[in-house]
Amino acid sequence: MIVGAAILPTAPLLVPGASATLPDGVGFVCDAIDAAVERLPEHDVAVLIGGADKGSVYDAAEASLRANGRADIHQSGRVDADVVQRLSGMIQYPVRRGDPLPPPLAVLAFLVGNSRPFVPLSVPCAAAFDALVAVGVGLAGAVADPGLRAIVVAAGDLSAALTERSPLHLVPGAVDFDAQAVDVVDTGRLDGLARLGPEEAQRVTALGWGPMVVLHGALERVKIGLVRRHYSAPRGVGYLVAHGA
Repeated sequence: MIVGAAILPTAPLLVPGASATLPDGVGFVCDAIDAAVERLPEHDVAVLIGGADKGSVYDAAEASLRANGRADIHQSGRVDADVVQRLSGMIQYPVRRGDPLPPPLAVLAFLVGNSRPFVPLSVPCAAAFDALVAVGVGLAGAVADPGLRAIVVAAGDLSAALTERSPLHLVPGAVDFDAQAVDVVDTGRLDGLARLGPEEAQRVTALGWGPMVVLHGALERVKIGLVRRHYSAPRGVGYLVAHGA
């Protein structure tokens, strides 16, 4: 059963040691991530949710920053094969066998650590709200065994288009998108994510929208709320950090 949850951004520079010099403000994000991870309860398995073009469940947990030019930063994790198979069957996503984790899942694996088995899950960023909620419900069903303590960690990357310094430069409405996403977490009404995507989320390149919707579906029948730990936008990219309460 789900015993804890968190929302963590997945920028590679947030991985310890990935950047010799952090841009202004990023250190505060890293501190918030550390605090949120410390708040995660003892667990048997961590379900990690990242955004992607297609939905997939991974049966390997090899995390690396090779795609970002840092092949020296890598770790080998363990996967809970039973949960992988149950989850794949419930949500009808294929199992990617032996593939390395894509960057968002790799970063989450680094941030959460490798002391417990993972279940890495990629969800399509362009999927409809209701479809992603259904994935979250299936996720909750896959870990429903009372003897299994599971945590769920979703990507918290908001708009990448908040200022002229952003990777996508300034996109009109991006600031309001982030404000609404943060308010959804602050008020505990994650169903409010429905009005923010998928089209608008894609327009402002908020890659965490899909994973956060899946987290909403997973927590619908679990008495776990979320508390915002931090939100800021160094270099015009929105980073949201939250943990269960």
